[in-house]
Amino acid sequence: MISVVDERRALLASWLSEQSSFKGGTLSVASADASFRRYFRLQSNKKSFIVMDAPPELEDSLPFVQIGKWMKESGINVPEIFAKDLDRGFLVLSDFGDFHFQDALKNNDPEILYSLAIDQIVGMQNSLSESKKNLPTFDPSWQHKELDIFHEWCLPGVSKEDYRNVTNPLVDAIDQIPKGFMHRDFHCRNLLYCKGQKLGIIDFQGAMHGPLTYDLVSLLRDCYIDNPPRLVDKKVKDFIHRLKSVNANYIEITDEEFIRWFDLAGLQRHLKCVGIFHRLKIRDEKPQYLNDVPRVLKYINLALERNPEFKSLKDMVEQATILK
Repeated sequence: MISVVDERRALLASWLSEQSSFKGGTLSVASADASFRRYFRLQSNKKSFIVMDAPPELEDSLPFVQIGKWMKESGINVPEIFAKDLDRGFLVLSDFGDFHFQDALKNNDPEILYSLAIDQIVGMQNSLSESKKNLPTFDPSWQHKELDIFHEWCLPGVSKEDYRNVTNPLVDAIDQIPKGFMHRDFHCRNLLYCKGQKLGIIDFQGAMHGPLTYDLVSLLRDCYIDNPPRLVDKKVKDFIHRLKSVNANYIEITDEEFIRWFDLAGLQRHLKCVGIFHRLKIRDEKPQYLNDVPRVLKYINLALERNPEFKSLKDMVEQATILK
């Protein structure tokens, strides 16, 4: 019996055979992620490409195309699209290789690599300044939608009303953070380390107009990497100085205020991530993500300890059902 996945691959191969530029190429599995997307590496005419397979009934590829075009035109190093069929959910993209930021950190100076990544965030926020007009806003309703994932999968015994009452102050505080372009998943597995000390940026289709500290905390308090607190603190301050050097609107921001924004954006993100990792285990039968939950819980606890006004949230998190 042919599986649905195999049928998708057969459909993909048939589609590629219709494209004169890629006819006769060979496919091999490149990677899969936590969504329903898969990626193949296509060797064709002595060149390498990445092919995205995103089932249209499960994953809308139009935002990837639209946001990618805008980023590319703004000078951001994102994949070029060589062919696409959105009705079938197939795209052929440039290949940045498979040397991720996570791999590069093992044999390179983290100070240099994180400075490179921070430059990318500042550059995106500066170059993509029309994010409010071009992207959905990371508003309170969206924040609650994400926080509800933690409620559903880790706090099933708590009423929605009680949960909202406890999370409302966090949502309100985050909504006061200045907003700009937000990649929304700017971490070690979505950055490729390319030749010439350049970073290739992928998985940007969920980008929003949101808190300017969000991508920074995604990077420095990465769900998949342990970074020394000293490095995190130093790079947060480096980011503040870089931000002020390119945007006079932020000159008056104090380090303390910015660090609080950093903590709170991370707290919201990491609660969502713990919920997603549990959902991947329980619903999607992908238990490997639970290995990263202890690290993310440390981030959550650190943010709650440094911001004691959220004691009610801290008490509720301590009630959560956390799988091993």
